[in-house]
Amino acid sequence: MVERAEFQSYYGRPIISKPTWSAPDVASYLFLGGLAGASSTLAAAAELTGRPQLARGAKVAATAAIGGSLAALVHDLGRPSRSSTCCACSR
Repeated sequence: MVERAEFQSYYGRPIISKPTWSAPDVASYLFLGGLAGASSTLAAAAELTGRPQLARGAKVAATAAIGGSLAALVHDLGRPSRSSTCCACSR
């Protein structure tokens, strides 16, 4: 029988870093981005079929959803700043 292997990481460091993002923010911008894409597709189809009231409502929904998606993305990413961790700047 072979002895049971013991897991060790390189230099005792974790293999995967702990995520810095918040799950609700990520889910929000993905959902709202999809909603914006579907609403704009619906608006285009409504324009082609001569339904201006539906097209207007879908355009408003797409605009609101893309704004919400943008807000969630910016909240998740945080404020950009210059730091020494940038690969190009650290040389």
